[in-house]
Amino acid sequence: MSLVTKIYKLFVFVGFTALTVLLLNHWLATKQYVFTEEDVAKIAKQYAGQDHEQAFSKIVLELRKRYPGHILPDEDLQWVFVNAGGWMGSMCLLHASISEYVLLFGTALDTGGHSGRYWATISDTIISGTFRQWKEGSTKSQLYYP
Repeated sequence: MSLVTKIYKLFVFVGFTALTVLLLNHWLATKQYVFTEEDVAKIAKQYAGQDHEQAFSKIVLELRKRYPGHILPDEDLQWVFVNAGGWMGSMCLLHASISEYVLLFGTALDTGGHSGRYWATISDTIISGTFRQWKEGSTKSQLYYP
């Protein structure tokens, strides 16, 4: 392969990569999300302190009213075990897209572990029980309640 061909291929690759990055940045800057963190938390907090199974059912119904067509129908909802980073629980996915997801999570066990580091915005609303979080840059954990 000649030097000119190699340079041409490199130029095409760099151009394609730059265009992809620019398009991705534009999409992220102008992306409209379906859900807002505040609205989902407001809906969930209405049922905090109640029996978690009843609260989950009511939350799903409220989300369906507020976001029609974006919450899976009952026949597609399923609870699956999740074991990641040392913690174990069960989750039920309500909505997923390329840019956001909404799920219910619960555990019947005291559990702990590392959930990861993300570029994404993650928010949690406690319905029952407690949640202890240790944030990066701190030497103390914080305990959250419903």
